Amino acid sequence: MCVCVHACMRVHPHMHMDCLYVSTLKNLDSVGNLAANEQWAKHVPLAYKRPRPDERPDSVLREQWIRAKYERKEFLSENHPDYLSGHRSGLLYKKGKGRNEWKPRWFVMNQKEGSLSYFKSRSSAKCYANRVAGCAGLQLKIWDKPLGVIQLRQANACFAHNVTGHPNSLQIISPDGPGADGKTRNLFVYSEAGRDIVEWIVAIRHARLCLLKVTAGDMLTRDFTRAGYLDKTGPTVSNGWRRRWFVLDGRRLRYYGSPLDPFELNDIGIGTIANGYAVHDEITDRRRTAPQYGITLVTPERSFYLNSNSLEDYKSWLSALQELIDTPIEVTSITM
Repeated sequence: MCVCVHACMRVHPHMHMDCLYVSTLKNLDSVGNLAANEQWAKHVPLAYKRPRPDERPDSVLREQWIRAKYERKEFLSENHPDYLSGHRSGLLYKKGKGRNEWKPRWFVMNQKEGSLSYFKSRSSAKCYANRVAGCAGLQLKIWDKPLGVIQLRQANACFAHNVTGHPNSLQIISPDGPGADGKTRNLFVYSEAGRDIVEWIVAIRHARLCLLKVTAGDMLTRDFTRAGYLDKTGPTVSNGWRRRWFVLDGRRLRYYGSPLDPFELNDIGIGTIANGYAVHDEITDRRRTAPQYGITLVTPERSFYLNSNSLEDYKSWLSALQELIDTPIEVTSITM
């Protein structure tokens, strides 16, 4: 797999899919991944998000991981790259209210303050920074203030190419984000450069590492356990079925009208069997018309009736929900 990715990227001068030299293949086979990582990945920062073994070969994270190791040689020494400085700023395109509306915004991450802010423009961010620094006589205009501020202690971030259509995109999730009003705020952003978006997520992870003082890199951000469309009906028998976008994020099951909605329609906490939670592989309410791939999620407050459109998704959702309900709730000080 790695050989194919390297060849497609042409990171190494004599690695091409059409004519891959036999000597190169023999050398790769003799050295092996473990030995190569001893050299090329010797000093990978704890906050760096490594690609999973099942990561798509064409994903921006896998590509930039390989480029960071072999092209930029970022992990050969203990010197920290700029994205671990605790401060980062730059232009990202943020999803607006319209369906295909993406607006350029200037983002500023401040690890010391534990914040990620975004402004209308770079000049607005500069004026705001000067005003905060106490520059005498500086009049701050309303459009120079942050359009939104995210607290990094509670934030999560994950790649979002599957819902945005942009390969270099992130979804930033914050329970106290701008305009959240008790809900979870979702911000979708993308960069024109793959390296830039990967460095943004690593910078966020590093800031959380310092703020939360954790020792495990996998606690800094997390990918969704499951995400996809399910049909859902309401609590009364007369309610019809509606298509919703569902996301299983840790022990939270949220559903939306569409994948790019900024706020969820509902947020369901998932407990254990001992807490009165259960999942069934059918619609348990016999008064309702049973769909082919029906699922009933039981909570202490009410039951949720769902339906998948394929057998594969049906089995995946059942398995993910059952595993979560069977897993004891861990007491942790990490807020995400």
